[in-house]
Amino acid sequence: PAGRALNVNDALKYLEQVRIEFAEQTEIYARFLDIMKDFKSHAINTPGVIDRVINLFAGRAPLITGFNTFLPPGYRIEPM
Repeated sequence: PAGRALNVNDALKYLEQVRIEFAEQTEIYARFLDIMKDFKSHAINTPGVIDRVINLFAGRAPLITGFNTFLPPGYRIEPM
């Protein structure tokens, strides 16, 4: 449901999914972790993190929409 608190298990599953997807491209996974750190520390805002994730995961719709797990209420990435 929209507005629910971040579920730690969902978050960990998603991070594992990203790590596996980019097992051969570890720099993309590292860049994703940097984006997450910047988002958590408020160095980038929610629209900024959405743009970065969409660009980083271009062509991988399940990862892009899966990122909704981390977004605050009122923000959502729609499938393209």
